[in-house]
Amino acid sequence: MTALEPEVRQRRLLVRSVLVLVYAGVIWLVFSLGKGHTLILDNKDAEDGSVKAVESLSVSVDGQDPIDLNAGDRDMAKVQGQRHRLEITVKDGQKLVRRVSVPVSEDVLLLSLPKLLAGAAAVSPFVPLDVAPPADEQQGNSNAFTSPSATPEAAPEKPAAP
Repeated sequence: MTALEPEVRQRRLLVRSVLVLVYAGVIWLVFSLGKGHTLILDNKDAEDGSVKAVESLSVSVDGQDPIDLNAGDRDMAKVQGQRHRLEITVKDGQKLVRRVSVPVSEDVLLLSLPKLLAGAAAVSPFVPLDVAPPADEQQGNSNAFTSPSATPEAAPEKPAAP
């Protein structure tokens, strides 16, 4: 068997390198376009009081069925991809179209519609409230007896065997 000429080895190396880059690009494209997110559509006053909730509006995300929200309401929409088109119809008939981008790293995002309508940053990660379970004395104690017959006080006394 003869050794390959240097030009052939260089071309093969170049073609293989380009193929690896193309595969990596296709993998990233499929991941970013196929990544699912949950958008929580929020129509509440801003915590800092900068914007007030809209009395009544309807939101359609990426052409899905419209979601009606009154002031103080929240609802959710499942979406795929990083960029989304929102069609917002306010109670007075005003129709607005806004586009939002979501980060790849987040699964659940909070979208403040009043902030979006005001032109402020409206997308933030959703952080649920920590709800502590009720305190229970036996919680986490795996050595506790649960059957009354298993406790020494409840066991009937048996005569000793001869």
